[in-house]
Amino acid sequence: MAHKSFSKRVLVAVTDRAASAPEGQATVSDISDAMMIQTTADHKRMLNTLSDLKNAGRIVRVSQGVYAPAKRESQPEIREVMWRVLRMRRRVTVDDLVEMAGAGAEYASDWLRMLEVRAVVRKINPGGGKPCVWQMINDTVEMPVDTDSAAKHRALRIKKKQQALADLAAAQKLIGKAHQAITELED
Repeated sequence: MAHKSFSKRVLVAVTDRAASAPEGQATVSDISDAMMIQTTADHKRMLNTLSDLKNAGRIVRVSQGVYAPAKRESQPEIREVMWRVLRMRRRVTVDDLVEMAGAGAEYASDWLRMLEVRAVVRKINPGGGKPCVWQMINDTVEMPVDTDSAAKHRALRIKKKQQALADLAAAQKLIGKAHQAITELED
């Protein structure tokens, strides 16, 4: 089992105790009990750690001696991260977006082609087997909306629905044949 830092143990204790409490809060006493703190020195260390976690925005102090986990903002969408990387670097490759934004290579490539169609980026082929570089030529500040992607996904959903309905009809036909065979066996 990996060793957890004292700070991590305090954060886990706050989160666990708050999750089991009806108000979603944990008292210093609850946290101390959860961590099985026995000495004054450890208790003081826990209080200092609670203060550090509060200052870091990981927990909030509801009242004196009462803490709750902080509400964390969700992570931005991958295309938003790719947009930020593109605006910051001005020149990117698909591999850059894969590494820095956590996007898939195909998704990043499609996204860059969409921006090329909208005259936001220009594709530069360096040759010599090197990957293509995409250079920003028009910074629109706001990320362009990918309407083509929405249409592509809509068409894909329609195709999947049609295939599912065809599979269902085939299954119903086979069930009908099986039902007929069973009734013929009974006769």
